[in-house]
Amino acid sequence: MIAFVRGRLAAIEDDCLIIDNNGIGLAVFAPLAMLDPRPAIGEEVFLHTHLQVRDDGWNLFGFPEKEQLKTFRLLIGISGIGAKTALAVLNMLTIGTIAAAVAANDFNAFCAVSGVGKKTAQRLTLELKDKLAFADGFSAVEGESLSNATVSADNDVLSALLQLGFSATESRSLLFKAQQSLPEGSDNENLLMAAIRLSARS
Repeated sequence: MIAFVRGRLAAIEDDCLIIDNNGIGLAVFAPLAMLDPRPAIGEEVFLHTHLQVRDDGWNLFGFPEKEQLKTFRLLIGISGIGAKTALAVLNMLTIGTIAAAVAANDFNAFCAVSGVGKKTAQRLTLELKDKLAFADGFSAVEGESLSNATVSADNDVLSALLQLGFSATESRSLLFKAQQSLPEGSDNENLLMAAIRLSARS
């Protein structure tokens, strides 16, 4: 089992990082929208990893935070949730948002993830609730609130960004960056305007 990968970033592709590890180029699928700041080419990166072994090949998934790796493994343990879907969830939602949605029985947060429909979102919410009860340290990640109001506010801003034409991944990334750039408790209007300003800089 490969527990982690450390090396120089050789390239960034659509859904993975190419990491030069002692002359070997490793393709590591990662939640690119949650890499903040995104590493530069040639910069050293460190990722906690999960190796998926299948008949048609081996895939390596990497995460900057150990909590993301733990959550990834919880997600792929749910019937019908594959590694790519689990990665899409973590590429769209922070750990705190996932915990908040599960605690509030709000499956709509998962509906914002590309490829996740209502039934899958409901199953994620239900089954994660049982699994998270045994997940050490999950509910207190990144200092995010687990209130229903927080999840609702996130969903409102995400919906507005989606209506403006941003992709689901872009919307979640912009919202996350806007939350980091503004004081805690900022209202939806300020979050939306900050997200739009940030999009103009990218």
